Amino acid sequence: MGLQMAASFVAVNLFAALLLIWTPATVDAVHPPEIIRKPQNQGVRVGGVASFYCAARGDPPPSIVWRKNGKKVSGTQSRYTVLEQPGGISILRIEPVRAGRDDAPYECVAENGVGDAVSADATLTIYEGDKTPAGFPVITQGPGTRVIEVGHTVQMQCKAIGNPTPSIYWIINQTKVDMSNPRYVINNGVLQINNSREEDQGKYECVAENSIGTEHSKATNLYVKVRRVPPTFSRPPEALSEVMLGSNLNLSCIAVGSPMPHVKWMKGAQDLTPENDIPIGLNVLQLNNIQESANFTCIAASSLGQIESVSVVKVQSLPTAPTDVQISEVTATSVRLEWSYKGPEDLQYYVIQYKPKNANQAFSEISGIITMYYVVRALSPYTEYEFYVIAVNNIGRGPPSAPATCTTGDYSFGGTKMESAPRNVQVRPLSSSTMVITWEPPETPNGQVTGYKVYYTTNSNQPEASWNSQMIDNSELTTVSELTPHAIYTVRVQAYTSMGAGPMSTPVQVKTQQGVPSQPSNFRATDIGETAVTLQWSKPTHSSENIVHYELYWNDTYANQDHHKRISNSESYTLDGLYPDTLYYIWLAARSQRGEGATTPPIPVRTKQYVPGAPPRNITAIANSSTTIALSWLPPPAERSNGRIVYYKVLFVEVGRDDDEASTLTLNMTQIVLDELKRWTEYKIWVLAGTSVGDGPRSHPIITRTQEDVPGDPQDVKATPLNSTSIHVSWKPPLEKDRNGIIRGYHIHVQEMRDEGKGFLNEPFKFDVVDTLEYSVTGLQPDTKYSIQVAALTRKGDGDRSAAVIVKTPGGVPVRPTVSLKIMEREPIVSIELEWERPAQTYGELRGYRLRWGVKDQALKEEMLSGPQMTKKRFNDLERGVEYEFRVAGSNHIGIGQETVKIFQTPEGTPGGPPSNITVRFQTPDVVCVTWDPPTRDHRNGLITRYDVQFHKKIDHGLGSERNMTLRKAVFTNLEENTEYIFRVRAYTKQGAGPFSEKLIIETERDMGRAPMSVQAVATSEQTAEIWWEPVPSRGKLLGYKIFYTMTAVEDLDDWQTKTVGLTESADLVNLEKFAQYAVAIAARFKNGLGRLSEKVTVRIKPEDVPLNLRAHDVSTHSMTLSWSPPIRLNPVNYKISFDAMKVFVDSQGFSQTQTVQKREIILKHFVKTHTINELSPFTTYNVNVSAIPSDYSYRPPTKITVTTQMAAPQPMVKPDFYGVVNGEEILVILPQASEEYGPISHYYLVVVPEDKSNLHKNPDQFLTDDLLPGRNKPERPNAPYIAAKFPQRSIPFTFHLGSGDDYHNFTNRKLEREKRYRIFVRAVVDTPQKHLYTSSPFSEFLSLDMREAPPGERPHRPDPNWPSEPEVSVNRNKDEPEILWVVLPLIAAFVVSTTLIVLYVVRRRRQPCKTPDQAAVTRPLMAADLGAGPTPSDPVDMRRLNFQTPGMISHPPIPISEFANHIERLKSNDNQKFSQEYESIEPGQQFTWDNSNYEHNKSKNRYANVTAYDHSRVQLPAQENVLGSDYINANYCDGYRKHNAYVATQGPLQETFADFWRMCWELKTATIVMMTRLEERTRIKCDQYWPTRGTETYGQIFVTITETQELATYSIRTFQLCRQGFNDRREIKQLQFTAWPDHGVPDHPAPFLQFLRRCRALTPPESGPVVVHCSAGVGRTGCYIVIDSMLERMKHEKIIDIYGHVTCLRAQRNYMVQTEDQYIFIHDAILEAIICGLTEVAARNLHTHLQKLLTTEPGESISGMEVEFKKLSNVKMDSSKFVTANLACNKHKNRLVHILPYESSRVYLTPIHGIEGSDYVNASFIDGYRYRSAYIAAQGPVQDTAEDFWRMLWEHNSTIVVMLTKLKEMGREKCFQYWPHERSVRYQYYVVDPIAEYNMPQYKLREFKVTDARDGSSRTVRQFQFIDWPEQGVPKSGEGFIDFIGQVHKTKEQFGQDGPITVHCSAGVGRTGVFITLSIVLERMQYEGVLDVFQTVRILRSQRPAMVQTEDQYHFCYRAALEYLGSFDNYAN
Repeated sequence: MGLQMAASFVAVNLFAALLLIWTPATVDAVHPPEIIRKPQNQGVRVGGVASFYCAARGDPPPSIVWRKNGKKVSGTQSRYTVLEQPGGISILRIEPVRAGRDDAPYECVAENGVGDAVSADATLTIYEGDKTPAGFPVITQGPGTRVIEVGHTVQMQCKAIGNPTPSIYWIINQTKVDMSNPRYVINNGVLQINNSREEDQGKYECVAENSIGTEHSKATNLYVKVRRVPPTFSRPPEALSEVMLGSNLNLSCIAVGSPMPHVKWMKGAQDLTPENDIPIGLNVLQLNNIQESANFTCIAASSLGQIESVSVVKVQSLPTAPTDVQISEVTATSVRLEWSYKGPEDLQYYVIQYKPKNANQAFSEISGIITMYYVVRALSPYTEYEFYVIAVNNIGRGPPSAPATCTTGDYSFGGTKMESAPRNVQVRPLSSSTMVITWEPPETPNGQVTGYKVYYTTNSNQPEASWNSQMIDNSELTTVSELTPHAIYTVRVQAYTSMGAGPMSTPVQVKTQQGVPSQPSNFRATDIGETAVTLQWSKPTHSSENIVHYELYWNDTYANQDHHKRISNSESYTLDGLYPDTLYYIWLAARSQRGEGATTPPIPVRTKQYVPGAPPRNITAIANSSTTIALSWLPPPAERSNGRIVYYKVLFVEVGRDDDEASTLTLNMTQIVLDELKRWTEYKIWVLAGTSVGDGPRSHPIITRTQEDVPGDPQDVKATPLNSTSIHVSWKPPLEKDRNGIIRGYHIHVQEMRDEGKGFLNEPFKFDVVDTLEYSVTGLQPDTKYSIQVAALTRKGDGDRSAAVIVKTPGGVPVRPTVSLKIMEREPIVSIELEWERPAQTYGELRGYRLRWGVKDQALKEEMLSGPQMTKKRFNDLERGVEYEFRVAGSNHIGIGQETVKIFQTPEGTPGGPPSNITVRFQTPDVVCVTWDPPTRDHRNGLITRYDVQFHKKIDHGLGSERNMTLRKAVFTNLEENTEYIFRVRAYTKQGAGPFSEKLIIETERDMGRAPMSVQAVATSEQTAEIWWEPVPSRGKLLGYKIFYTMTAVEDLDDWQTKTVGLTESADLVNLEKFAQYAVAIAARFKNGLGRLSEKVTVRIKPEDVPLNLRAHDVSTHSMTLSWSPPIRLNPVNYKISFDAMKVFVDSQGFSQTQTVQKREIILKHFVKTHTINELSPFTTYNVNVSAIPSDYSYRPPTKITVTTQMAAPQPMVKPDFYGVVNGEEILVILPQASEEYGPISHYYLVVVPEDKSNLHKNPDQFLTDDLLPGRNKPERPNAPYIAAKFPQRSIPFTFHLGSGDDYHNFTNRKLEREKRYRIFVRAVVDTPQKHLYTSSPFSEFLSLDMREAPPGERPHRPDPNWPSEPEVSVNRNKDEPEILWVVLPLIAAFVVSTTLIVLYVVRRRRQPCKTPDQAAVTRPLMAADLGAGPTPSDPVDMRRLNFQTPGMISHPPIPISEFANHIERLKSNDNQKFSQEYESIEPGQQFTWDNSNYEHNKSKNRYANVTAYDHSRVQLPAQENVLGSDYINANYCDGYRKHNAYVATQGPLQETFADFWRMCWELKTATIVMMTRLEERTRIKCDQYWPTRGTETYGQIFVTITETQELATYSIRTFQLCRQGFNDRREIKQLQFTAWPDHGVPDHPAPFLQFLRRCRALTPPESGPVVVHCSAGVGRTGCYIVIDSMLERMKHEKIIDIYGHVTCLRAQRNYMVQTEDQYIFIHDAILEAIICGLTEVAARNLHTHLQKLLTTEPGESISGMEVEFKKLSNVKMDSSKFVTANLACNKHKNRLVHILPYESSRVYLTPIHGIEGSDYVNASFIDGYRYRSAYIAAQGPVQDTAEDFWRMLWEHNSTIVVMLTKLKEMGREKCFQYWPHERSVRYQYYVVDPIAEYNMPQYKLREFKVTDARDGSSRTVRQFQFIDWPEQGVPKSGEGFIDFIGQVHKTKEQFGQDGPITVHCSAGVGRTGVFITLSIVLERMQYEGVLDVFQTVRILRSQRPAMVQTEDQYHFCYRAALEYLGSFDNYAN
């Protein structure tokens, strides 16, 4: 055997050597084939492996073919493998060999085409397994699978026995191992591979071979793994190295890994190691002469990754400057600074330096700050500061940071910091229509005043919001024009800062009349007594010199009387004769000869009490009841308390008893209730105060009586009959002790009794008796028994009744007859017959009957029937629908007997006549209003319920508008000119319609005035809008325009607000409602009335296209600087400034002049936001407009502001003139007056300058006013100039007597000296605060007393501006004017006559008597409108309730929100019976026409034949040329809350209506489409897909591109871009599709739908067109959406809900709206849910503030907001019908807790197992996620009986992720059964669960299981995450770990999970499970939307499984975790 093995080895080696040595000799040589190794015979066991080797050589290399039995063997044959090896080797391998088939000779044939083919053969012998020859080799130990790393040594074991001993060789991958490789060694059959490599990996076989046979081992794998270890630092560099400046340092970095990493150094972004020489493993960085601190990064990188380690080399030096200095929380006096520091962290502290920017002062400094934030306080408001931050370390201070600047805020005037209003407001009239207002800034403005707002009104009782107002720049005066003459205006001024408006100034009043005094100032009460008040005031600032007397007014609150008294011209007055302790309002006005001026605002004054002194004050005693008196008082005056009041004593005693008997109570309060007093008793009460020393004096006693009580019963009641119809009753008062008050009267109660004595008949009588103790009761029935009782009466009511006295009236008249009534005729008239029987008792001869009849509650007709035989009466022709009363009584010799009464309601009929009094009035030529009254009484025939109105063109022969209405008014619009219309109306009762009225022909004008075109409207502020239009051609007839505007665009223009303007092209609407939507239309005003009404346009009062914050700064006399902000929406290409002014002033002649400043325009670049305007005129109020010019240069309205330039000194005056000397002592001079063009004149000074050398060369302006004014300590010098007179305002006289010696306003007109010369000048001082502006006239000539005398006659006077005739008329300026008039006047007269004749001819020719309505008819409704008390409703539903008061609407009024829950509970009682009744009572609304839907060419456009579009409300598309029906789409406008046409309700588009649908969206400027259906439901197509799935689709002229799709659990959002052919703009439309509406019925819970609805509203731009809503038919779910959305909007503004009214309103706009009763109930449930829950959504950025608010307990509340919110979650009523399956007896043992069960609607269904009841049940519920429906399964922790069901649930619902949130046992109790195997596989019913791995993570365990279905062998991997950090009690302290756990679960789901849900369980499956799912949804929503709503999320979860998030702690934890998540937002996102 040893020789054989050796031979074998030799053969193998020789063969290898031959293979290596043999090579072709030359390229060109050829050699025939030659076999160099022949195959060997082999013996192989059955099933074994046979391998034949054959090698050949030749040139060219030969190919080798194997043959078996002469037939070629193919390598593709089964079990046969032919392997070709390099070197011409071929191997034939047979595996496995089979007896009888493979035992044959095999031949190896080699050929290469050069010579003959050569061959060699071998035979294969096959042995059966038990028949192998002796010695056949057997492998006793074969190799096993091995795994090694590259570079390691491995031994492959192989042992074999046989005889001879077999040799062993090895095969890899069916090829012999190349033993020439020195790494391979075979030793005793063992193959050893040294320094293994990757190519050594493969399948190995060992082969044992001897001469008997060959045996192969089983192939086994050797795996050679490359060791892959990511780089790690075995020695990272030092983290921190501190060195001195200029020193050296070596940094070492060593990293290891497999493969070994390259190591390099970097400094920032700079590579320090050359790229071509990066060392492996170790890198030492040498640093020399270090100058600065730096961070050096060592990077180790290999193919498996890269790691970094930073080494900080810190140079001991000064710190660097802090960075990123940020400013926040800016207030008026403080700012918060935050900063970063990127240098070393060994700082000691920070220093803040700050000062006002640009201020020349040192920095203030705050030192020792150890945080990186600080609040700097004690700053000045509205000041710009600069701040620096400096870092300090142990070496010193570093450099300062970059400066941060900010401006501190203003104090808000309106808040608690309010300080003061503008001061010293003064108003004076400049003319009868203009006033000037001046003021001083607030004393403490707390910031920079940015502007003022002046309010003025003639009705100061109105709120300031409705006053006229004018915004002013930061100046302190303005003028207001266009005022009402001779009216009193109240003026207030309000200052503004950047923080808002401050308080208003006190009111100031002014009268717009020249010459009357202004309001007296400083009006006050200085001394107030018990009956008198001393008043003081200062004279009016204007026109005070003309005061004749004062008018004093007062009223008192005691007598409620107004008083008036005229008092003398003084400045104080004592008003006496007043009541003590009474509040008076007193006001004062000054009167001049021209009239009474403005009054002061009333001041309140209260007179003193009678009794002063030291007792307690204001003692008040009020009787609370009949036994108590409430007593209160105030302490004595502080100055007379003489110490601290420590007690009070109350003394009280009954009046009439001695004071010594008084009871005393001591207390330390100032109020007490005295109880247990006697009823209706007077008490005397005193109060005294006491200190620690003793009692003070008593107060004066007050007398108070306790209240009355009901009295006792009257005494001694007697009743005696007077005759057959009267009883006399007498009585005595109650006993004195029982009266309990003043007896104010008595009630006598009379009740008819039955004859048998028991019980009563008919209604009782009650008679009131006053001031008497007896009474005769009349009008009774004869022979009748009555019960009589008497009760006394006090203020408290009637007391006890006396005992009943029974009395019977005597007989004598007949008793009641028995009466019957029957209807004889119903048609054509109503006839009845009244029949009666003879009275049973007549008490004598029956002479006849008295018959009374008529309409009930009206005067009755009476008829006497003679004789007893007449016992019936017929009544014909009764009114229909009226209640009649019939009375029959017999009569005898005594009189009329007892009456029998019969009431009869006549049957209604149809009205017998038409409505009456039809009146026609044109609101505009194309809008007519028709009113009428009901049919006359005799034709009404019942209650009129509604009217039918027909209105059509005369030529249409009855085809036209028909309306059903309950109002008696109809308005028709869009009438055509010169057209006759027919109007008819008829009335309805319940029985039907009456006749139509006569046809009324209404003829429109032949030539209606043209309507203004291109009307546009834009908001210019939050209260104003500008309207502009193309002007109507005038042709001389146009007078102006009338603007109609309203928030509710009804047809009736009487309900609109109006504004009339002149010939202009634009107008401003003011005092509009902020953010409201207005409709606007315009009509031209012609001489003969209004023209056509324009198209209506809408405008939202929110400025977006106009510049904002327009302000005027630095306003001077001739310039102003404007600044503004850009518009919100418009991107302008330029700005345009325009300004003009119209100024009214009094000129130097005293005449009012009007000066017009022409408009100037300035164009600026778009980036300019400020501009200075020069060359302005002083004291001129400019109207400044700044407008933004769009890119198309179309008109845009401007932002407007009113700016008044500063006053200037008056223009130069003429000099005073000499007139003459008077009496030799005075000089009469003519004085000039100054023009007030540059400002109103406050006063004039007449200055006298005696001749003196020192004054000869001075001009008048060189004499300073202060030097001229007299004063103390001023030395009198001779010839000093002096002021001779002061003239306030315009009171300067035209002539003046100089030297008269009189006083003029404290200045003396000194006597003149003879032989002395004087010069005079006049100085005019402007009325401006805090400035001294004046102009002086030139000097007069020298004046002296020796000049000429004044000429005799009337003195000259200045022209009177108030004289009625104009100066221009009175003065003949041109003597040619009369001649011109002679020529002009005849021409004018001829023109007038001609025009008149033409007009008369035209009028007669047209013959239109109805064209011009009666003036009274026009003004009457206007007057009625003016007298209306309340505002017109703006909500369409409210309007419908007002205009269509149907029985349904009347009986179903709106419901207050506070009553809504109770209302629903009532409706749901008795199985929703009242809900059904209410829903069925809603008007179907099908009385309208739908002709357009029924046209043949439109029928195919309707998805359902019965769902059509009403004509009156349908959406009309612009018609396309030559396309029939192109204006039609099955869609209707629907009203929302306070908004007409807020929605469009439409059907789901059909294929052929796609283009119409998108065209409609384009035309309506729609931004939102709400889709309420899926495309297919229950295998039926509900809506065709009208949008592209991807890319762009073309629908008609519209190109629709889908740009984004977001699919969420209950809805999807798609974003489209729309373009239209021929248009340049692109529009964005969002489609929101609600996918959670079930196929049948309505959603189980409204919360998801409300969430969807709020998202719709949030994504809808406010300025966009109507929201398009559709489902399939566009009526059911669509109606639900519109009603709920509208009600939610209503709830924001009102406290009522009107679902019934809104559904009724919608049904009048589209048929079948809200299609089912279930939908109607769902609307109620949704609104109730919204009421209960409120709006809990919060932006993520506001979460911290929101959470703090929730955790705060509000004052007055006992629980926090968090507790309130959690309690609301439980507000869901549980119904056992929701848990049917869970409550089955067979399933109860499967529930861990009896009260935690899955809802039937959301439970997880299992596949039922045949024959096992309840096998489809498991306690688990499907829960929706944020993006997917049924994204989770919330399950209880399995019990032992449900472990198999649990695995079945996971398999059937493809859930491969399980989250477990509990331990198996907690608190000593089982929480969950261990439902998974631990070490070996376990079978659960059909499923084998095999544990694969378990990983222990820090906070959770991850287990992996292989689950195999034993039925078919399929398997899948299930991963279980068990969170182990949840405490056994409470919740985790931090949410961070739980958030990470949630993130890991969802990442795993995305990587490995299939489409199935995530199964989550704890113990009961609601608490921790709810927290996990809630946070998963909340966090994901925060990522996508930036908002969260924990409350609604939990609420929705609880609608799918009860009690989710079980405790308040868990609920709070959800909030906390969400807040923590915000800090690490990206952790979960990545």
